[in-house]
Amino acid sequence: MQNVDYADFDFGERLNGFINEVMNFGGAPRTEADLTEGQKVFVRAVKREMVKYADPNRHGYPHNLLEQMESFTRTVGDLHNSYFDSGMRKVSDCLYNRWKMLYEETKKLAAAGGDTKPAWVDVIKTEQTDMPAFFDA
Repeated sequence: MQNVDYADFDFGERLNGFINEVMNFGGAPRTEADLTEGQKVFVRAVKREMVKYADPNRHGYPHNLLEQMESFTRTVGDLHNSYFDSGMRKVSDCLYNRWKMLYEETKKLAAAGGDTKPAWVDVIKTEQTDMPAFFDA
């Protein structure tokens, strides 16, 4: 697990760190085929979270870094509950362990003043083109 500076917290960098931790567990690079089902579910949840905040014009919840982290923590907790209720114990156990880690990180971010920092937005740079957005061939 990487060291996190909660005073200068970057939500996007941390999400990438989660993916990196899972994909390089034990120091050996892995592909998605090498992951357990629980790890696959977690990595997909992280990737969905990154896409969720790709619009710089997005308004509303979350308003700050702390709410953003709390929202992601709740998402992983909800996934754990769904898999647990479905009887998929190995997946739910993996998600529970990740949820515990996220819960602790959220508490540390709250103590570091994450509620005073603006929410993270991933601005995706696109290549300029003269093609129309919806090209009908």
